Amino acid sequence: MHKKPSRLIAVSVITLLLCAPPGILLCMKFIESKSYYAASLIVIICALIPFFVFFEKRRIKTGEIVLVAMMTALAVASRSVMIFVPQVKPTAALVIVTAIAFGPNVGFLTGALSMLMSNFIFGQGMFTPFQMLGMGLVGFFSGLIFSGKPYFNKRLPVSITGGILTFAVYGFIADSCSVIMLLNNITLSSAAAVYLSGISFNIIHGVTTALLLFVINKPMAEKFSRLRIKYGIFATE
Repeated sequence: MHKKPSRLIAVSVITLLLCAPPGILLCMKFIESKSYYAASLIVIICALIPFFVFFEKRRIKTGEIVLVAMMTALAVASRSVMIFVPQVKPTAALVIVTAIAFGPNVGFLTGALSMLMSNFIFGQGMFTPFQMLGMGLVGFFSGLIFSGKPYFNKRLPVSITGGILTFAVYGFIADSCSVIMLLNNITLSSAAAVYLSGISFNIIHGVTTALLLFVINKPMAEKFSRLRIKYGIFATE
């Protein structure tokens, strides 16, 4: 009964955690012109590999495609609406709710696509694949922690965990891009200075995400979970 989810998680961890980050760095090092497009493609491919495993014995449902597209569009719209307010973005909260309801791989794909698509408004750049990886991993870890668990709709644990993941995971990966872009000679002290300079922005992002999750997670996650059970969307059996 649990073989396929376990296999899916193993494939996901290998592709998303062990393949995507080195792929991004290799693109940045060896592809000089607009390497971020190649790196972004690597992130998307890594996000899709678990889906080949997931759907190996059944057809993907139209509702599943629509769901990913809908949540991605909603995340893009939420980020775009707050374009003039730095770090105050609802995107992470929506990605986390999606991951809790439909699983870590849906969360990663939604997070990665939302950053790629919204950057057609904000502007593409070297930071795009880092943002995709960071937001995708926020969704992935949220799904691993809460999806299918009895405490998936508990406001306080979800909001605190979501805020910490946004602050630590997305903040660290996004700031890592700044380290690579700003520093010619990377040392421990110079890198630490860059990371420390981003703490205030990451705190705002994390707190905003936590507050929004406290409000929206319980009603949205419960409705999405009923939808998943009723129509068998992203069912693992």
